[in-house]
Amino acid sequence: MTFEPLTAHLPDGPLDVATVRGIDDRLRALNPPPAGLAPPEVADNLRVHGDGDGCVLWIHGGGMFLGAAEYDDAFCSHLAFALGAAVVAVDYRLAPEHPHPAPLHDCRDALAWCAAHYERVVVAGASAGGGLAAALCLLTRDENEPLAQDENGPPIRAAHLYYPMLDDRRETASSRENADAPMWNGRLADVAWAAYLGGRPADGYAAPARTADLRGLPPTYVDTGERDMFRDEDADFARRLGAAGVPTLFELVPGAVHAFELLDPEAGISRAARKRRLEALRHSLRADFRTW
Repeated sequence: MTFEPLTAHLPDGPLDVATVRGIDDRLRALNPPPAGLAPPEVADNLRVHGDGDGCVLWIHGGGMFLGAAEYDDAFCSHLAFALGAAVVAVDYRLAPEHPHPAPLHDCRDALAWCAAHYERVVVAGASAGGGLAAALCLLTRDENEPLAQDENGPPIRAAHLYYPMLDDRRETASSRENADAPMWNGRLADVAWAAYLGGRPADGYAAPARTADLRGLPPTYVDTGERDMFRDEDADFARRLGAAGVPTLFELVPGAVHAFELLDPEAGISRAARKRRLEALRHSLRADFRTW
């Protein structure tokens, strides 16, 4: 699905959640998401695509205040077919009606459901979904520390983070350089973090970049674009994961903006990114997977 950027339709002046949601709804009505290969099975707030011994828990983007799991049905069903595995999309509650930690706790419940139904679980997400995936890894590590030493490995086999939204502080060079970039900009970031935090200070579970200790996290794949606001926070998070002894793969996509593969699906960098991500997911779901 190709997305027309929200940023091209934002009015001048202050933004709020209702205004942005209204624009998003109008754009989706003009360009509705395609159907998947087959209708998903729906269980509470989960949409289950495909089947197999392994599972990808997919967490959608949208700044924690936009989006829905159903919008990604086509992506998830095609991914499940390509992987020969299940893809379970969680329809987590959105801020500001449900600020942090409610969306993260919904993801934790989804992970528990996946762990009860599949032998192997990989978590993955894009943008805000990538941030929630990283936070879920931290929460799982801290709540299940004995499991991290189990002979079968940690409860999350690997994390796949696509241009994840990790830091509320917006102090990096890329957050300033790309504050007016298409697809996601500084004005939307301000609305998103204000909605998600609900007036409370951020901790490491809300903004994973704030977490000092990254030891014990699962092997992690991270990619981001050169012209993405999140470039520097993503690159630094990947660097710190490696320094903490976490097997890490990091890819910086030259010239790419936020959500580049949605903005121009047929571009060479988009095709290459989809292929690279698919191969990385296949690797993580292998029965004998231990590290990159």
